Amino acid sequence: MVSSKNRPMILGHRGASYGRIDNSLDAFLNVKPMGGDGAELDVRATSDGVLAVVHDPVVKDFGAIAEHTFDRLFTATQGNLIRLEEALEVLAGQVVDIEIKSDPKEIGWVPSELTSRLLARFLNDYHGSATIFVTSFSERALEVFSGLAPEVALGLLGTIGSDLTSRCHTAISLGANYVLPHHSGVDPGGVSEAHELGLGVVTWTVDSADRILELAEFGVDGIITNRIDLALSVLGAKI
Repeated sequence: MVSSKNRPMILGHRGASYGRIDNSLDAFLNVKPMGGDGAELDVRATSDGVLAVVHDPVVKDFGAIAEHTFDRLFTATQGNLIRLEEALEVLAGQVVDIEIKSDPKEIGWVPSELTSRLLARFLNDYHGSATIFVTSFSERALEVFSGLAPEVALGLLGTIGSDLTSRCHTAISLGANYVLPHHSGVDPGGVSEAHELGLGVVTWTVDSADRILELAEFGVDGIITNRIDLALSVLGAKI
């Protein structure tokens, strides 16, 4: 059984996004009232160097995030685009997983070095109360970021089907603090191995009550979910 005293932290996937626009102020504002411990969010660099909180590489029927200024993108999204600093302001006092989006196969791809450098500069000057860790699927993104902001905790994401043991060893080589596998690849042995290596395990994106409970029983340290309410009803509200 999982007690409310040792349950994993619950992070809202792109905020409390169930029934709301993801990565929006509304989604982030509702994390704490729902009882979540914090949020996962995505950052991309705009053409004028703004860290925009957005998952997809393009705005539909408009263009790539990397190829337009924040103001133009803000207008194109009818105001549904926010800056990183806005998200962190409403997530004050909470845990925030900032994912650097960087995939060379994407339209308008921005080399990971740029986004990582912008984010490192931003966080080196950040004096807010959020507890932040920075994650990415890109090893290069994390290498560049950690070289510039070595005090910020890191997490290496794993794709669906990736080997957790392999990702753990890569995470260690990067100096990461967390490994973030897709929940389908998580089992008790993998969690134990990660913990033996000194890594926390935060898994994504889990919206099934049975799987949430199972993962908690495996001993994961955090669960990223679209259903904060469901997770807390299964696991108990207190951490």
